[in-house]
Parts: sequence; C-alpha cells; structure tokens
Amino acid sequence: MSNEYKDYENFPPEISVEEFDRIDENFEKHTFSDRYNRRKEQNLRAYRKEMLGFTSRSFVKVAVAAAVLIIATPFAVNAATNGELFQRLWGNAGKKTIESHEETFVEEEKVDENGKPNEITVTMPKVEYVETDEEKADELIGDKVANETTEIQIGDTKMTVLSIIRDKNGIVAEYTLEKEGGVDCLNYSELDNETKGAWLNEDSNILFSFNEGAGKIYVDLEKSTADKLYCYEYMVDNRAGFDGDDIPLTSSEVITDHLTLSYTVYKIPRSEINNKLAENPDADYDKEFILEENSVNIPVSDEIESTTFTSKEGGSLEISPIAMNVDLNQGIDFSNTFDGDPCIDNVYKMEITYKDGTTYLISAVKHPYDTGSTYNPDEEVASYAYICGSIDNHVITLFNRLVDVEQIEKITINKTEFTIE
Repeated sequence: MSNEYKDYENFPPEISVEEFDRIDENFEKHTFSDRYNRRKEQNLRAYRKEMLGFTSRSFVKVAVAAAVLIIATPFAVNAATNGELFQRLWGNAGKKTIESHEETFVEEEKVDENGKPNEITVTMPKVEYVETDEEKADELIGDKVANETTEIQIGDTKMTVLSIIRDKNGIVAEYTLEKEGGVDCLNYSELDNETKGAWLNEDSNILFSFNEGAGKIYVDLEKSTADKLYCYEYMVDNRAGFDGDDIPLTSSEVITDHLTLSYTVYKIPRSEINNKLAENPDADYDKEFILEENSVNIPVSDEIESTTFTSKEGGSLEISPIAMNVDLNQGIDFSNTFDGDPCIDNVYKMEITYKDGTTYLISAVKHPYDTGSTYNPDEEVASYAYICGSIDNHVITLFNRLVDVEQIEKITINKTEFTIE
C-alpha cells in the first residue's frame, strides 16, 4: 500500500452486506464466482437449489432439442435494414446517453427505530452512446456475422436468435422473446439496462442461457412490446473469463462451430421450488418438477481478429472492434490505488485515443472510493456494454460502440499507455 493511503488501513466502515453489495452495482462488475462455487459443491445435494436460483452455465442433460433454422444470405439482414443491426448493437438506436445522476434504493426489509425503511443513494456513472458509421461498421465486421435465424420454443415462450457476432474474448447475441399475453421470463427496466441488465424471473417456470459465455442482457425498450422483447446479450467468452482456472473448461463450455442455448421448463414457478427446497434441502425435485430439459445448437461465424498492444513496462492487452482483454498482472501502474493489487477494482481509467486526436473514454472511476484520490474525474463514466474480471486477473470489456483498431494511437489503462507491437 502506498504511503498516501496508510491512514486507510482500517478504513472499512460498518455497513451491512446489502449496503456493501450496492456499492458497485452501477459498474456491472462480475468475477465469475458462480462457476467456481458450482464446481466446488457439484457433488452436494444443494446443487439443484443453486441451479434454480440463477442462470447456470451447464444445467442441461444430453438431450438436444429440435429447432427451426432459417438460413439467410450472409450479411443480408444488415443490408436489408439499412444498418439497423449495428446501430442497435453498437450505436444509439434504442439507447440514449445517460448523464451521471443519483438513484435511491429502498430496503423494505431493513427499518429504523421509527419503522422507516433504510434508503441508499448511489451516484450512477455517465453512459454515452454514439451513432454507428454504417460503412465503417461493414468494414470492421465484414462477414463475421452469423444471421441464420434459429427459433426455439421454451415452454410457452418463443425465443428467436437473430444474429451472433464474436471475437476470442466476447460474444454478442441478438434475439427476441415472445409470449402471448406478455413476456414474463425476464425482469427488465431502464434501470436494469443501466446497471446489471435484465435477469431471469424466479416467478416464471423457465431457465435459459448460452453455455459458452456469461454477461448482460440489454432489453431494447424502444423496439420491444409487452408480448415481444428485443434483447442484446453481451457475454464474455468462457475461454477468457475462466483462463487460469485450476478446473479445465468442459467441451460443452467452449465454442466450437456453434453456440449452445440450454433451457429447462418446470411444471411450477421456480420460486415455488425454491421454497420447497428451503424446507427440505435434501430433496431431489428433478423428476417431479422438470417438464423439459434440452439444448439447441446456434450457428456462429468465424471470430473477428484481435490485435495485441503492449506497454513499455511489459504489459499487454488484446483488442478487436467489439471487445478488449487487459492482462493486469504486469506492466500497469497500480501505485495510486487503495491496496495496489492487480484486480478489476483497481482499474480506475480505460481510454482509447485515436490517431486523429479523438478519444473513447470507456470508464472513469473516482479512486480509491473518495479516500483522497489522485484520480478524481469531474464525473464517473461507464461507457461499455459489459465488463468483468477473470480468474487470472484480466479485465474483459465489451464495448458499447465499434472500435477501429487500425486507427488507434494508444490505449491508456490507469496511467499506463499501450501501443501496437
């Protein structure tokens, strides 16, 4: 720890677990603990209870479901819609720049001596979206878009996967969810889009996920209706997120020539099953309550190429038009951070500077947490689609706009500059 922050060795205040969890909610950071915990307890009966509570990456048996595959001419989707695909995935169609502001969260379960619920006020960062240059988007993505439409019936909800685009670190999927009378399998809102994304509703009876990655679901509120949601899911490829894990990825968790969409349909809402498991944790409800459990192969195109940038201090990162993977283990200045550790919580600035002098400020965080910070921007910024830390101290970012890698002059991580090899 630097001398500047010795006074904060005993800094952590007395706060509740709930308050602690709220601290970085607006930054959408994730450290892939789900898989670690799943593997650690995979032989325990509690496994099924965990799987009902959140989106698991491998809750599916070997059965493969039939799906309707509609083949489209490569790139025809974007051409036919005048670039709408790229505008919605990486532009400002269906999205608007959000200035930094405060949000107040009420904890109904926590009350003071007067019976008033506890309130937490959080300063949300600025999220900027920009218009996509359609010709440049065509140039950067080329034929690396898979738009062979796949329809999957998941209980009474129809999922239609429209397109998949990927590089070696990130995956972007575009799909719709349809249900007559209203789609109820997701909880979603403007605030969810701004923070951690839409999440699976425990009061519904279905689960679904892509096996090969995990991330954030953005629901296009401008285009969606109650009966049909337009969703864009920004995921970190498992190969990047779990690189360095002492437990190798299984074949079902790694992209080959397809993605795998796995789903489970239950006879009753998952929340009711969770209640039963709370009463009897040793019960095995698979046969009793699972109505259908299947997987569907989703076609993919080749990966978009990534380019390596290095720093004079020996650091390196990989970047493509859609994502960036930064190795935090060496060559990055963490001297002005709270504890000096090479981790995502100590990355306080990421910025791309182009050869023409323009910049893309990916993230800017007052650091370390308003305790005499030497980096104190006018406002915090989180202009990305998704960000997470990996097991081996990398930080992977999926951009909210397309990046022209050939026009990059430098990339700044904290105070360290990276240039092309």
